[in-house]
Amino acid sequence: MISLLGVFAATAWGEGTEDSFKVGVGEWSASAGVGYKENVLFSEIAPVDSPFAYVGVEGITTHEFIELGSEWTAMALLDNRHFTKGHDLPDETFGLFLTEYGQYVTVDGRISGGLQYVYFKQAFDATFDILDPNQITLTGQEPKLYVDWKAFFWQFEYQATLGASRMYFKNPKNDYETIDWELELDYLLGESAKVLLTANGHVRDYTDRPARTVSGSRVDSVVLGEDQAGLELTYERPLGFLGLKGELELGIDFEARRDRHFGYYDRDSLKYGLEWSGGGEKWDIRLDFGFAERDYLRQTVDDGSLRTSDEWIWTVDLERELSDSWGLFLNLSRDESDSNETYFSYEANSVMLGLRLK
Repeated sequence: MISLLGVFAATAWGEGTEDSFKVGVGEWSASAGVGYKENVLFSEIAPVDSPFAYVGVEGITTHEFIELGSEWTAMALLDNRHFTKGHDLPDETFGLFLTEYGQYVTVDGRISGGLQYVYFKQAFDATFDILDPNQITLTGQEPKLYVDWKAFFWQFEYQATLGASRMYFKNPKNDYETIDWELELDYLLGESAKVLLTANGHVRDYTDRPARTVSGSRVDSVVLGEDQAGLELTYERPLGFLGLKGELELGIDFEARRDRHFGYYDRDSLKYGLEWSGGGEKWDIRLDFGFAERDYLRQTVDDGSLRTSDEWIWTVDLERELSDSWGLFLNLSRDESDSNETYFSYEANSVMLGLRLK
């Protein structure tokens, strides 16, 4: 269970990091607030609810070298939630630092290279008996090097990325190395809408995690390796809502992950997403809804059927400008998972209110 939660945490924190930034180029912000979270540990049988205190900082800066036709960008983000119920709930922390240097080598061709560093710490429930509660804390850090090429081809803007990273956990047996790639095609539909088609994938090798046979038995002499390929289609267009100007994004994403040795970890995942962001003179709002279904091709549950899970996630972000420097924000979120595997179904809700200085 620990190893599966490790993969979950790495994936959850690793996706969509650029969307976390609420500041523009050359800006920074600091946030503080209070909130309440139900089921902090994402537990099915031993949920724990707790108030929390939140602090966060973020910033981004860019410097252009006009004569060289290049630019340098750096951005950083740090979020921390301190839970106040009991003494055994660790802080939930996420940090990101990215620095990138880009150079135009043709009229419309830009090559760039960068370093990304991700850190996270989060607690999960590992209780198998209600009379014996247990929790684990996953702490991980992932440095990554990548190279990126962006240019135009016919009527498409395309971007190709290749990266290499290593995930370090507190338990080094779960560490892994990843080579990932992505190719994105961006096509304008008229003057305002566009379609993005993205193919991506990775090759992952664990340091010391044993593979498993189809029946689930450990094979200590074989170290686990897995490959993944995916295809994502996104549609974006301006769309007003209740008199507010806004942008709509619809997406569908399919991923096929394969166990390189015996097939025990083979799974297919299909995700749907809807995001609307907009606002008025002093208001900003973002609505985000996602649904994912995961089908395991070899793993079975107690009744002998194949393991499956569905997950629904939605968030609402509201921000009210109080002055040129201050803003009031409200965040509502819900995460619900339904699995036919025991101990993997849960509901987790949170609300947070705070002030942002920018």
